[in-house]
Amino acid sequence: MDLVMLGGQILTMDTKKPKAEAVAVRDGKFVSVGTNSEIRNQISQSTKTVHLNGRTITPGFIDPHNHFSMTTFEPVSIDCRMPPLGSKQTVLDAIAVTASGKPNGQWIWGLGYNTMTSGESIITMNELDEVAPDNPVCIMDFSYHACYANSAALKLAGIDSETPNPHKGWINKGDDGKLNGFLWERAMDPVHHMSMKAHITEYGDEGIADLIHQNAMRHLAYGITSIGDALTMPESAEIYRIADAKGKLPIAVQQLRGGDGFFQIPEQASKGVFDQDNVSDRLRGGIMKLFMDPVYPMYGMNRCDASGHLTPEGEMYYTQDEVDNLVLSATSKGIQVAIHSIGDRAIDQCLNAFERAINEIPGTDKLRLRVEHMSFPRADQIKRAASMPIVLSLQPPFLHSIGGMFQGVVDEFGIDVPAYPYRTLVDSGAIIAAGSDFPCAPLNPLIGVSVLATRTSADGNVIAAEQAIPAEETIRQYTAGSAYAIHRDHEVGSIEVGKRADMVVLSHNPTTVDAQAISNIAVQQTYIDGKLVYERYS
Repeated sequence: MDLVMLGGQILTMDTKKPKAEAVAVRDGKFVSVGTNSEIRNQISQSTKTVHLNGRTITPGFIDPHNHFSMTTFEPVSIDCRMPPLGSKQTVLDAIAVTASGKPNGQWIWGLGYNTMTSGESIITMNELDEVAPDNPVCIMDFSYHACYANSAALKLAGIDSETPNPHKGWINKGDDGKLNGFLWERAMDPVHHMSMKAHITEYGDEGIADLIHQNAMRHLAYGITSIGDALTMPESAEIYRIADAKGKLPIAVQQLRGGDGFFQIPEQASKGVFDQDNVSDRLRGGIMKLFMDPVYPMYGMNRCDASGHLTPEGEMYYTQDEVDNLVLSATSKGIQVAIHSIGDRAIDQCLNAFERAINEIPGTDKLRLRVEHMSFPRADQIKRAASMPIVLSLQPPFLHSIGGMFQGVVDEFGIDVPAYPYRTLVDSGAIIAAGSDFPCAPLNPLIGVSVLATRTSADGNVIAAEQAIPAEETIRQYTAGSAYAIHRDHEVGSIEVGKRADMVVLSHNPTTVDAQAISNIAVQQTYIDGKLVYERYS
């Protein structure tokens, strides 16, 4: 026996044996799960023995909707979040300091600027020009659906006051008709593309591999052993291949392929062009991702009046025929499809496209088609989704970070279920996977577990308390449910004999502590294939 772990509270997520005291691992897989006495008998002279002393083990957390590639450059970028920064001026000060140490012409990248909850105004092109006159600058909005660019970046991207809006993209201008540097949706793609390519060139293969490894270690520190990169562009795929080739990719990455730019039409992906994304045991492919509705200027919503009449508002990326054709093309080649659908109009079109593919393309019911976000569903949509062989890929940490926004939209548009109706979704019988959408929401899975148990957002407001669910249910979604969403449930997601020994050692049991304390539980160790890959030092 290679490894034995004794004296724990083991939440297996195996419905046949939901709890245990000890596990044994050989050749990277669980070979025994049971009581202390059962497992103790398997210890040999060469066995490594870990005494848990009452600590808790869960399967490794799986984050099926994560933007790992975009956060890889975070250590060499400017953190524009507020907090930790205090205001727009402190963000501009940070950009100025960074620019002062950069060679002329070298790109500056920032992440996480948020006007939605900070109360600050947008960062304008002129403000960026003032603090970084000699460097192209790209500051990503916290939603990643927009960016702020200075004159140098816009010029390199070929954008000026006469440039027309791209289809489903918006180049914003001030009252004077001149560019203000704020680019929405597809309009941001050229600037984003150039900044990412510049970073790859600047840091080279060795630097890229090290940055990927650092990012993976951050995820392992939260107990995350597998992720799905929810929009893998050519640049994303490139940096993953570099890291994998150099043995610097300790976690498993499932690539969800989009188009050539972040918001571009995934035509090539729908034709199976990226079959070669199944590179190794750690780097996998087979999923197409597309956006049904934007964040800016408004999600694809219906406004419901007192009589129940629905009036469409907001934007949509595709007509029903357009999305149908993309989904039919992909599913006919056995490609799983994941569709970003925030508003109820977008959810309607997503479910319509999935239903048509399931009815017309044999085997589609086995592909585990995914609705991503499903932020503002109606009651009839929840019932419909639950009746279909699909997965709802949801992100509980959003309730923590912007829960008030969810409540506001539900109230404004007259939606007939509460904000973020998790209890209703679970009771419907829908298959649910839980993730983060990091960096758009917090990465730590235990924040998601906590907020669904307490329904308390970061600002202290309780939102639809009746929609709370117990911690064990959310952990199941972060493990077994998410493994199912990325077609890895045969190998991970639960602690069962024959499955890979991906697991997390927690300081306390999330199912027995006060719900308010769950997010403070420490990840003390993370194992992949039975090997200790992260350990917390106190």
